[in-house]
Amino acid sequence: MSTERLSATGSYTFGQFEKNAEELERLKMQATIALDIEKEVWSKAGLTPDMRVLDLACGPGFISCELARLVNEGEVTGVDISAELIAVAHQAKASEKIENVVFQTGNLYELELPANRFDFVYARFVFQHLTKPQLALKNILRVLKPGGILCILDIDDNWTSFSPASSAFIKFIRKAGAGQRRKGGNRLIGSQLYGLLSEAGFNNVSVGIHPLTTEDIGVRCFLGVAVLFRMEMLNRFQKLLALPRLRKIKAATEKPHAWGSLGIFVGTGTKSFSTARKNVSEKGRFYGL
Repeated sequence: MSTERLSATGSYTFGQFEKNAEELERLKMQATIALDIEKEVWSKAGLTPDMRVLDLACGPGFISCELARLVNEGEVTGVDISAELIAVAHQAKASEKIENVVFQTGNLYELELPANRFDFVYARFVFQHLTKPQLALKNILRVLKPGGILCILDIDDNWTSFSPASSAFIKFIRKAGAGQRRKGGNRLIGSQLYGLLSEAGFNNVSVGIHPLTTEDIGVRCFLGVAVLFRMEMLNRFQKLLALPRLRKIKAATEKPHAWGSLGIFVGTGTKSFSTARKNVSEKGRFYGL
């Protein structure tokens, strides 16, 4: 698959950040700061030992390695659009001495994976960046086994807050959200997951909200994960205009009683057995059977 086709997915492209090393550190922090909470999400969604798992947009591979530990004799496939991040993921696999995980580059719109292969598909903070979430869900449905589970973890800016409240924080969040929309993303995807999964044909669709606050991750991590990344959604001129607001936000986080929260949306659904039969039937018609 060409690099050009791989890059045309949405509002996030690793390697095009002004400070890629800092973004990689942010990804590492994002993968570890709330891992216990994330493990609880997997358990409630239905992840069990011996499952075959697909970790979509796996990034530097840390979460894939954690999933591999939990499935024991099962296996994990991590897929990401960035060859640079997949290279980091291979390093993480070697460092952690994890044998039951493999990594490969791939595009959610053209998943080159066998049909009906995975018991559990995990998509973590990727749907907010997709220009074509429906196409991604169609491909996920194809690679899931009948009865297999999809678990999506994502964000909705309507559930992002910070105190002491300031116009600088509100305006910055809105500007960054608009910038992400222009790039093809959607920072309000969380509350839309129920409709998207239902329309895509998933069964047993459920969407819940898990609050993540500065009491869970600390103010500094909140600033790094929830705020600073958004600068990359702005063009160069907008970044210059945003700098005074960002300074005010940073100053506010240093106040003794600073507090912030994110609403983490967890969407789940299963592939029905009738969907699998329909796919087989349509394939037969295509080949003239």
